Amino acid sequence: MMQALRWPGCDNTRDLGGLPTAGGGRIRRGALIRSDRPRPASVSTLLRSDVRLVIDLRLPGECAADPSPLAGHLIYRNLPVLREEDTVLEAMAETLPGIYRAILDRGADRMARAVSAVALAPPGAVLVHCHAGRDRTGLVVALALSLSGVPDDEIAREYALTATCLPPDPGERSRRLSAQITAATMLETLAYLRDRYGGAAAYLGLDEAVTTRLRTRLTAPS
Repeated sequence: MMQALRWPGCDNTRDLGGLPTAGGGRIRRGALIRSDRPRPASVSTLLRSDVRLVIDLRLPGECAADPSPLAGHLIYRNLPVLREEDTVLEAMAETLPGIYRAILDRGADRMARAVSAVALAPPGAVLVHCHAGRDRTGLVVALALSLSGVPDDEIAREYALTATCLPPDPGERSRRLSAQITAATMLETLAYLRDRYGGAAAYLGLDEAVTTRLRTRLTAPS
């Protein structure tokens, strides 16, 4: 199964290698890593982990207020998946499934750009992160895993691990949303993706060559 990584300064870092695919294979170890935003203390460990692309999903304003320690590095790319006006996720809906539906409905082109970047990355690990590594990271990772053939229940189980990684939030509404970091939330989101758009492939609309490249880089025989 996937492996939790202990990177200095990070609370929510996991190598997704080991997740099973429908065809009997597995996600490769050291191919796709998800995390909260790296801190300066994380950089040396990150670089030793053979990370060759860092995809920062935060908005430009977030990056300006809290710059990535990798900004300006050749491996760093800022690929926001939210609209500029969607600066407060809690304003998008009352529940996490509602927020995720809104993000998907408003950002197919940006989601496709992020997943394409994973597919087209140079050999080595790709790190995907946002602020806490929960919502935006969870959706991009779910799309990449679904496109690679990982079953919904495995994607949902992996997503739910974030609940055990993040420190408690003092805000009442944030605590309520944090309680919804469950497998059921991701299963509901994936069902919506399938019912509304026909699944990850139809939603993203990537060229078949890009989809094939994603599956090739992320999956291996069991």
